[in-house]
Amino acid sequence: MKLRFVPALVALLLLALPVQAVKKDTQIILDDLQKLAAAVEKLSAMVAELQKKSLINDEKISAVARNQADLAQSKENFMLSMQFFKEELSELKDSLGKLNDRLANIPVGAAGTSPGGAADSAAPAGGESSLAQDPSSIYYAAYSDYIKENFDLAIEGFRQFIRSFPDSGLADNSLYWIGECHYAKKKYQEAISTFNELLAKYKDGDKVPAAILKKGYALIEMGRQSEGIAILKELISRFPLSEEASLAQQKIKEFSE
Repeated sequence: MKLRFVPALVALLLLALPVQAVKKDTQIILDDLQKLAAAVEKLSAMVAELQKKSLINDEKISAVARNQADLAQSKENFMLSMQFFKEELSELKDSLGKLNDRLANIPVGAAGTSPGGAADSAAPAGGESSLAQDPSSIYYAAYSDYIKENFDLAIEGFRQFIRSFPDSGLADNSLYWIGECHYAKKKYQEAISTFNELLAKYKDGDKVPAAILKKGYALIEMGRQSEGIAILKELISRFPLSEEASLAQQKIKEFSE
């Protein structure tokens, strides 16, 4: 039998089938279509659910990113507070040491020997003059202005401290906080100049890591990203175990992701 007769033969066989058989096949096809439609509907529902979960996950990821940024800022603020408390503790220890030295050098019975309490009457004036030039009072007044975001007053207060007590152990600290004031005012070039001054004058000071860190931050804020990252890498290399190095690593990671 030639192949061209096969379609005709199939058609004849279909015509020969009982009507009931045709209806049965049609019903089977309809049932399969219904099942397919149900499956498609179920699949669409699953896709919609997955899209919903995807949106939720996106929101969670965004929230985590925001939390990380907030955590980094909180860590930086905490570090600044800790720096101040360390300075305060160091200054208190220094003041106590000087007070002990002064007490040890006071002759027995020296106080109150003047007739009519002349020595006592002179003490308040001397004490008042000493208080006016007390390094701690000037320094902490300036820091208080910094905390209150009175940055111009803080800068003037720290500069007054440096002029009055250039040899104090807090002179480099004062210079550092002047840089922080400029940074907070978004005057990044002034901040960099101040940090450079600190790094030049106080190479072995305890504010060197913090000054390098904020110098790197300032460069990045000015759009000089490659220079800023290079400074942060220098910080990590020189002070790998410092808190500032940890912050520098986190900042570098932000640009590598």
